Amino acid sequence: MEITGNEIMTFIAVLIRVSLILMFLPFLGTKTTPMQLRIGLIVALSIVITPVVHIEFDEKEILVVLMKELVFSFVIALAVRFIFYAIDSGAQVVATTMGLSMGNVFNPEIGQSTEVARLYGFMAVILFLSMNGHHYFIYAVVKSFQKIPIGGVNLTEMIKTGISLSGLVFEIAIKIAAPVIAVVMVNNILLGALYKLIPQFNVFFVAYPLYLALGYIVLMIGLPFFMIFISGYFADMKGYLNNLILIGAR
Repeated sequence: MEITGNEIMTFIAVLIRVSLILMFLPFLGTKTTPMQLRIGLIVALSIVITPVVHIEFDEKEILVVLMKELVFSFVIALAVRFIFYAIDSGAQVVATTMGLSMGNVFNPEIGQSTEVARLYGFMAVILFLSMNGHHYFIYAVVKSFQKIPIGGVNLTEMIKTGISLSGLVFEIAIKIAAPVIAVVMVNNILLGALYKLIPQFNVFFVAYPLYLALGYIVLMIGLPFFMIFISGYFADMKGYLNNLILIGAR
């Protein structure tokens, strides 16, 4: 059977959308997952989806179509991935506040990270899978082809949405780190007042152990609340994805 140039371009457009979305999946897109597995899954899904996707490409619009697919796929992937970026950013702030930022390790999910970020990240991935969050991701891939044809993405609205999602990363990160920051700030104020009352008091000798002790206490007390807080975002993820697809289809 002869393969036309239009079919090749359709496959490339589908491949771009599927690959960008799947490569951002928390457990599939990590460096620990074999590259052969990722590439094989992406190519297989693209081959299956391509025959049911029909579009007539104009040679003058090929670059525009590919650019729209690139932006749309990135924003859809970011809708899931931004929670994990926010968790890592918030945990990094917690580790820095506690004085643990020097104990960096390599995290295959994010890169160079701290032990606190690894702990939060593992808990988030387990929670994500237990709530069937990966099903929402697959749902978004299929739903996007049903609602938005190749090249039919509203580029302006998707860019605006992507920027707003980026801002949400910092909002979630600050909420995660806020308890430890507040406790350490109060501790600094009390140590400063104590130093004024007793100038001979060695503040630096006492401050670091206090940072660690208070930080760990807050972490232990706050972990159940952290799980409840993050599970709320995971529960709303399907709504986020539906809204993004509707925005892209306008």
